[in-house]
Amino acid sequence: MKIIIPLDEYSGPGSLVCDHFGSAPFFATVDMVGGEVKIIDNNNMHHDHGQCAPADSFADMGADAIVVKGIGARAAAKMQSLGIAIYMAGSAQRLIDVIEQFGSGILKKLDAQQACQGHGCH
Repeated sequence: MKIIIPLDEYSGPGSLVCDHFGSAPFFATVDMVGGEVKIIDNNNMHHDHGQCAPADSFADMGADAIVVKGIGARAAAKMQSLGIAIYMAGSAQRLIDVIEQFGSGILKKLDAQQACQGHGCH
């Protein structure tokens, strides 16, 4: 299973998880089976509100899920339409925390109705 996590920084396993999915400067791609972790730039970081479009590239990468602290309703609906599940990072603050908690099965799945409806939602 491949998961994607939005990050605030490029600092390896200790990288902070970004609060807002679409405006994250980086994304981690994690192969939960093989253990491979890559951190990539968010080439769509500077976009108009509601115009975040990384879903197609994540689908092309073979992503099965994303783990977020917050995500807009449009982005959540797009992810789900492509078969990409959404999980909430919960108390996980760093990339390594997300990997451990996801692997333990304790992160909760999100549906599009639970997505952020505007700024200040979390």
